[in-house]
Order: sequence, then structure tokens, then C-alpha cells
Amino acid sequence: MYYEDDFYKEFKKEIEFHEWLYDVGSRAEWVRESSKKLKILETSEGEALCTPIEDADMEQIMDDTRKNAGLYLQYQNKVVPIGMTAIGTLKARARINGNALSDVTKQVLADILNECLKVSKGDALLRIFEGKVRAVLSGDQKDYAIIEMPDLFMVASAYVNDYRENEFLYGYVDHYIATLAWKIADDKLTKAYKDLLEQHGRKQTGDLSAYIRVTTSDVGASGANIFYSLWEGGHTVVLGEAMKIRHEHSNGIEDFTSNMEHVFDYYKEVLNDMGRLYDIHISYPANAMARVMNKQGFSKKLIGEAVENFKTVFGEKPCTAYEVYCGICESIFLAKRDGGNIKAMIQLEEKAARCISIRWHDYDIPGDFTY
Repeated sequence: MYYEDDFYKEFKKEIEFHEWLYDVGSRAEWVRESSKKLKILETSEGEALCTPIEDADMEQIMDDTRKNAGLYLQYQNKVVPIGMTAIGTLKARARINGNALSDVTKQVLADILNECLKVSKGDALLRIFEGKVRAVLSGDQKDYAIIEMPDLFMVASAYVNDYRENEFLYGYVDHYIATLAWKIADDKLTKAYKDLLEQHGRKQTGDLSAYIRVTTSDVGASGANIFYSLWEGGHTVVLGEAMKIRHEHSNGIEDFTSNMEHVFDYYKEVLNDMGRLYDIHISYPANAMARVMNKQGFSKKLIGEAVENFKTVFGEKPCTAYEVYCGICESIFLAKRDGGNIKAMIQLEEKAARCISIRWHDYDIPGDFTY
């Protein structure tokens, strides 16, 4: 079993990713229960009452729980350890939040959660996965529609395999998210990008290929997201934020299938948003770049490297927001070069994507910026 809260796994073969999902999925459960009937137990009480799991080393599971959440969930005459991914969703079901909750003892946190759960409304949807409760979501279908991961990724693989050329890049899973990525020959998308460059008097600097990533979660950490970017001469150009299906008010796999069918139409519109970057004049590009990256949560080290790399290539003369944005995207290459893992690259791609729609002139100001 993959019970450790810090578990993650990378896949070099697509079939191995699918086989893994079906294997763990056969042991997983979705359970609906009235929120008022849930009870939180702290470590010692929970260990004493914990429900054994067939073919599992319960001592190892409980030891991992002690190191992390330190809490157990009692429901339907069972007591199951709580994984770290469930803490945020559990607080949401109890309708409480705040940084102070991270500083109280496990016993006090359990008492607070129990008091709030007593007056909560509706059902909870529990995700039981690899020996622990991984999420405590809303049990109302309109609030959280289940989209089974094995089905979703089989749909994604089927659509990607319809492309004239496709190459599997990687698969990744942890207890928060699962993702697959491919390099594809998407002639319509690359032509649309070339046309955009020509409209603004630019030329591509290298061979173009498309990159598609599908990411989802069954613990409330992500919707069913389809993410596109381009590789231009080995450099990543993130095209914008993902095409998303949130679990709320969703028809599940049907909506995801529809999105896969219409993904080009979505990203053609996204390219139009990117095109406006050519029309935004930036007077202080290094400053603007540093401030934008800082706002989106890039690390100070990576901001410094990316800005210095940008100044080496473009200098500090005025340019368009497009050049600055490409410099931000280059941070993904820099992080990968320095050994960043797959999850870190995914997070950087999503941070870069958010930069397209910002108010660029709010960050284009003179003066030294410390990073």
C-alpha cells in the first residue's frame, strides 16, 4: 500500500500509469455519511480503536499518521487514520478556518472540529484511499461530482492517440494530484501560433511542437484540467490557464470528454489573449518581470536567475509584455535544468499561465526591486 502522506510516483510508460490507477482504485472507496455523525479522534484514542485493514501493516500506517495529521476519523462503526490531504477539506466541512488552527494541539483541534461538526449540515463524501481518509468533501452531487481517475485518463489517452504524432512524456501521482503529459503534433494549434507571430511581425525561433497535460484530483485539490503549451526551439511558451472542469455542478466524465473534443477551440481563444501582450509597452522590463513573478509566488532564487537571464538576452531596453512573459516562461527551463521534479514543473507552469491576464502596467515601475 502507498500509505505515506509524502508518497509520490513518476511513470515513464503510459500503460504503467493506467495499471497503477486501476490497482489502487480497486482498493479505494467513496463513502457518504451525515456530517453530524463524523467524529474526530486524536492519536492515542484513534490508535486504540483503529479498524484493521486486510494485508496492511497497521503499525506503519499509524506511525505515519503520528508524524503527520495525528488524527483519526470515526464513521459507520469504523475508525480510520486521516491523511494530510484531508485536513483542509475537513475544516471546510466543519466551516472553520484560520492560521491559529495549525498551532493548537491535536487534541484541541479534534475538540474544535467535533463541536463544529455537530452543527454542520448535509452529508460528507469521504475518500478512503490507501489506508487513510484522504478527503472529507461535500456529499451533495451539485457541490462535488465524482470523476473517477481511471476513466478520465483513459478518455484523455484515447483522444491523444488520435493525433498524427504523439509521444508520452511522463505520468505523476501523489495523494493530491495525478497527471499525464504528452508531446503531440497539433498542426492546427502550431499554425494558429505562427499566424499570431506573423500578425505582429515576428518569426518563430525554432521547431514548434505542442505539449498537453491532463491533471486531476479526487481530494479537492484540482478539477479535471487540460493544459496546453508550446515548445519553440526547446523553450516553453505557456499558452494560458488550463481548460477546467470543476467538480461543482459538473456532469463528470461527460463534461471532460466534451472538453477534450473542443480543446483546440478553447486554446485558439487563449492565443488571442496572448496576442494582446504584443500591444503592451513595458518601459522597465526587468523590474516588471521581477514584480510579476514575485506576485505569482515564484521563489526568490528563481526570480533572480530568470531576470538575470532575461537581461543577458534582451538587455534592459523597453520591450513588449510578450518578451517579458517569454522570460517568465524561461524560468521553467531554468528550474528543470537545476533538477526540479515533475510536481515543481507543474506548479511553475500554472504560475506562469496566470501572468498573461494580469494588469502589466501595475508592475512596470522604476526603482530597484529586491528579490
